Amino acid sequence: MSIIAITHHDENINNIIIKPEYQYEGVREALKTKIKARLKATPATNIGIKRHATMGLAQETPPDPCDFLKKRSGKLSYSQKYQMKETPMKQFCQRKQRLFPTKEDIVQYNNRKKEEAIKEKNFISENIKTVLKMKPKEPEPRVVLEPHGESKRLIDGLEPIYIKSSAFGKTPGYLQSLIKKREKLHQMQKDARGVEKPKCRYIRRDEREELLEGLKHNWEELQKQYQGLPILTDTIPKINRKSKLEAELKQLEKDIVLVERHPYIYVYDDNILSVN
Repeated sequence: MSIIAITHHDENINNIIIKPEYQYEGVREALKTKIKARLKATPATNIGIKRHATMGLAQETPPDPCDFLKKRSGKLSYSQKYQMKETPMKQFCQRKQRLFPTKEDIVQYNNRKKEEAIKEKNFISENIKTVLKMKPKEPEPRVVLEPHGESKRLIDGLEPIYIKSSAFGKTPGYLQSLIKKREKLHQMQKDARGVEKPKCRYIRRDEREELLEGLKHNWEELQKQYQGLPILTDTIPKINRKSKLEAELKQLEKDIVLVERHPYIYVYDDNILSVN
């Protein structure tokens, strides 16, 4: 058994495998440019920013002791009351920008966009519109020579032409005359109806009184027959006769009430109604 007695040595295993050196210069430059582009100030970032709002202007002229403050005159604003005499300081006094665009700004923006759209022609959309409006290509006229399908292009002037007759697509003359006769007959019947006598007839006063007396006389006769019936109705014929007389009496009473209530009565002729 052997023992290695080494007490002092400088051996290091970390440097046995040599690692390649990577170059990060291009990556760092790309990151720098990207960060600069993000931090680049735009007109939109300056909207609503009030300049010198925290510390005020760097140099200001002291107020004039002769222009002392008066009662209810408010706090003196050095930047508004006294203007700087030096020209370089005028650039700090800028006008406050608006938070929201006005109507004029919107109109100008829309007009500018329209002008840009007119100047920049979109060929893709124009081609789509022209293709949609194009007329489809018609097939070339050809004539078949053999039953196997051999064809030949038609020369100008050899196209088959079918000449239609003068009566094609029109109503025949006998049908037109028949329609005219029917229309004439219908008009004659319509005119004759206006000359016809009225179908109803008015009952005069004397006829009305005579009709009313006849109804009352019939009612009295039926009433006498009804009173002459036996009190005991034990058979079917007696029951039928009694119910028949009661129905006739009720109908006569309705007719009498109708004639008495209406002084003006019109009557239709049954023969005219049956003919029509």
